[in-house]
Amino acid sequence: MADNRAAILTGAKAAHTLHRDLGIKEQIERSGGGRVDVFGAIAKLGATLMFQPLDKLLGAYLPGDELGVLITTKRPLPVQRFTGAHELGHLYMQHEPSLDDDNILRRAPFSTAGRLNRQEREADAFASMFLTPAWLLALNLERQRWTARGLSDPPHVYQLSLRLGTSYRATCYALERHKVISRDQCVHLVDIEPKEIKQQLLVGYEPPDWRSDVWLLTEHDQGALIEGGRNDLFVVRLRENSGAGYLWNFDQLRDAGFALVHDDREEDNAEAIGGILTRKVTARSEDRVQGQITLQETRPWLADAPLHELLLRYDLRGPESPGMWEPELKRVLQAA
Repeated sequence: MADNRAAILTGAKAAHTLHRDLGIKEQIERSGGGRVDVFGAIAKLGATLMFQPLDKLLGAYLPGDELGVLITTKRPLPVQRFTGAHELGHLYMQHEPSLDDDNILRRAPFSTAGRLNRQEREADAFASMFLTPAWLLALNLERQRWTARGLSDPPHVYQLSLRLGTSYRATCYALERHKVISRDQCVHLVDIEPKEIKQQLLVGYEPPDWRSDVWLLTEHDQGALIEGGRNDLFVVRLRENSGAGYLWNFDQLRDAGFALVHDDREEDNAEAIGGILTRKVTARSEDRVQGQITLQETRPWLADAPLHELLLRYDLRGPESPGMWEPELKRVLQAA
């Protein structure tokens, strides 16, 4: 039991040290938020990162003269990211070669029970702490104006998971581990299926299937980088001062290759006349997977004088496709 605790502490400490050495916290704070770049960290440590359609494995760590990490293409991006963090743990702590299957998803990273070899226990703890450090949770809570009490609400936890790049279940466990929510709250949240949360967000629209993620974007996402998948849906929810003649213009969404599949307005105060409304537009990407857009709330006759603006940056390439990790491939080709 003591050895198990020591292995967990070793993995957690290694994640903290690598965050510090790579300046990850400072990078994310400078950019105004985002998720930990686990694939970039693997490349910075000198390993070749390859994505392949592995049949029975999620990933592998291959030490030697040519360090290598393999990650499956047959799983969604959050699983690819956790697998990458697990293999990064092996790489950073200079472990023996490791072939990792679905068991890394079933294990509790901070459990001291069971018979698990030391390096796997270290890599599990490393992966969890590397992707969901306490400071990153706090940064997202502050940005979104969420309180600890609010994170007992499944939609908030789901939205947090999208911003962290982790699964909904893993996010629940991370919140419990960092004592943001209680054990009972965690158990309740884990019992909620993400599909139920998506259905709450997509009132008035039903997608072809429920596998895609659904982002709720508000004024708190100003300047944010949205990192998702090609088929993700986006519910943009913004207050609109229509009583004073101001309307949100969503033409930039259309111009950027997004289809507007639903448009609705909700009254903030049914008794008020000419008051503030909430505009809720649901969009789906049909073309572009990278770029940025700026939405404006303007009076139609004074389009050059917006009352408010919302800048959104997006990268919807995930999950990663077969081959060498794209940024590293570009660097190799440029150096050739």
